Amino acid sequence: MKGYKAMKKRITFVCTGNTCRSPMAEAFFNHMLNEREELKASFEGASAGVYAFEGDPASQEARAVMEQEFGISLKSHRARVLDIQDIRGSWLILTMTRHHKEMILDIYPEGADKVFTLKEYAQGENADIIDPFGFGEEVYKDCSYDIEACILDLFEKLKTQDISF
Repeated sequence: MKGYKAMKKRITFVCTGNTCRSPMAEAFFNHMLNEREELKASFEGASAGVYAFEGDPASQEARAVMEQEFGISLKSHRARVLDIQDIRGSWLILTMTRHHKEMILDIYPEGADKVFTLKEYAQGENADIIDPFGFGEEVYKDCSYDIEACILDLFEKLKTQDISF
């Protein structure tokens, strides 16, 4: 159909305040997506928090670690609260903890087929991504490498999925 542009499938990463883990996951996903021709036309990454303060920047530690370790900037990130439109509009919702997943499914039980923890979906593990909030850059660094590994595994899984619309 002339002029038709397919919508991308949104993968929304969710944590508590949308200032640490989920912005790092979104940044990794979108950065790595640009290097994957076979997937970048089909997907986009987003992030939100279950208890976010709208407009808050990413934490200073998250910004520093992402810039220093990976050359990825979080300067333009602003926190958003996860809402029902995010839940309905996402193809996949990947939370940082089992508790985040439970909270989302409590308000949107029909989303059970698309709400998973990041580790559950990407690595088949029933484990959480630790919250670095309130700790120093070393904890953020450990967290960022954990998220990076999950995102790499996520891409491997996405390559094998039927992503037709």
